Amino acid sequence: MNPEFDLFISLSAIAGIFIGFGALITVTTLNDKITLGMLRGIVSVGLLTLVGCLIPVLLGRYGIENNLLWRWSSGIFFTLIWFALLHPAARQVFIAQFKLNLKAALFFWIVVEIPIQLPLILAIFGIFPNLHPAFYTTAIILNLVQAGILLVQIVYATKFKNDN
Repeated sequence: MNPEFDLFISLSAIAGIFIGFGALITVTTLNDKITLGMLRGIVSVGLLTLVGCLIPVLLGRYGIENNLLWRWSSGIFFTLIWFALLHPAARQVFIAQFKLNLKAALFFWIVVEIPIQLPLILAIFGIFPNLHPAFYTTAIILNLVQAGILLVQIVYATKFKNDN
């Protein structure tokens, strides 16, 4: 068994917590467009991270050779990220983030999203094969950080609304 698999299973549990927090906040928060968009973002990124954690674990159980395992996992995860980004519901997340705090939104999409996708692209194209597990792990961890940033943004947005 691949040593990264235990890490990914643990990270998937953490991602599940983000999904749960997002769902819990949805039930207990005012239902305005911005808040709902951000909550969908938390749940989406958490779910994406959870699935991303389990892709190599699943493929690894089929005995796929190590280099191919990371290339396929990266390709599937990259495709899922872009499916989520291009989904019509994602527009609400983008609008909510940019309305709430332009600088934080730019940080989120430039400083975090590019470092998530670049390692996946390097793995997909087979560049630096000995680093493919590290590339994939980087993308997963940064995706989890992204979910955390969304959670912090919704907490600050809710606090800001309650203070006004």
